[in-house]
Amino acid sequence: MTATSFPNLTAVIDEGINRGLHTAVQVYVSQNGQTLVNDGFGEASPGVPMSAETVMLWRSAGKPVTAAAVLKACSSGQLSLDHDLESYIPEAHGTALEGITLRQMLSHSSGIPLIETGWPHASPSEILHRILSIERLTTEAAYQPQSTWFLLATVLQNTDPQQRGINSILQQEVFAPLGITEAWCGIPAAELAQLNDRLPTYYLRDKGQLVFSDYSGGSWLTETSPGGNIRGPIAGLGRFYEMLLTGQNRNIPYIVLDANTIQQITTPQRVNQFDTTLQHTIDFGLGVILNSNQYGVDTVPYGFSQYCSTASFGHGGAQCAMGFCDPEHNLVVAWAANGFCGEGQHQRRNRAINEAIYADLQLT
Repeated sequence: MTATSFPNLTAVIDEGINRGLHTAVQVYVSQNGQTLVNDGFGEASPGVPMSAETVMLWRSAGKPVTAAAVLKACSSGQLSLDHDLESYIPEAHGTALEGITLRQMLSHSSGIPLIETGWPHASPSEILHRILSIERLTTEAAYQPQSTWFLLATVLQNTDPQQRGINSILQQEVFAPLGITEAWCGIPAAELAQLNDRLPTYYLRDKGQLVFSDYSGGSWLTETSPGGNIRGPIAGLGRFYEMLLTGQNRNIPYIVLDANTIQQITTPQRVNQFDTTLQHTIDFGLGVILNSNQYGVDTVPYGFSQYCSTASFGHGGAQCAMGFCDPEHNLVVAWAANGFCGEGQHQRRNRAINEAIYADLQLT
């Protein structure tokens, strides 16, 4: 099956192009383990068609990959979800963050307030220092887009027997076992030249027009951000969710996470709490957003559509990407756009794309 078999999806993406929300979208859809769509729509850059091989930014849609690396280390005994942060980052001792656990960070219940980390221009040590300098925690539930993910990466690196960097850890512990050879947490500068023709142009929407975004190049491409700068063809994110979906069914063909660990990921950890970052009540597992349609199907941010089953889970990427699986329908969806069109416009686009896929599959 090809993208031409998805007329509703094609129409929604074309409408977004005509409205100036993006110039292209890359989409991966599979059901029952069969790939239905792995294609690009529109122009990745002026005169360059989007294809399945275009290297896309996943932004926060990549957070579950980092979570999987943490949970894999927990299942091997290298880490523990309920140990204090200072067990793994000695510099955290005596700071406001010393009693925080990995479980709290993965479920966005750590109380760490939002700060400017300085990424991508600050060094990893400078970023860590800024985070550990936080003077007090908050009692409010708040989605944490950056800080906790830099902390989790530091935990993984500090405890890694091979002393690898976070990009190598994610590649070797998560992507490689899944057969994903092209996904990077910060593209190494040495590899940029050979990927140059496959990198899209990113745009911001400003006063109704698309203008060039810094995310298209420079340090935005090369610097690691374990919660926001994984890049690769979106099919890689789709294959990651296929692993989680298969694990839900207790039949795992890849050695990444065992079925019990996958069950932990989707077990509710933070429930029925208003999130001051996302400005909506939303439920979290460990590193994933759980279906939260019960709090407002037309308003929940980064939702999976009105048609998804209650067991659906996944994660969106700010104003550009989405990845989720729907166990009841054995469905995996992953897509990425090259236009950051503003939160309101993106949430409407997100719902429209996801619902179009369900409509094309006659799952409405």
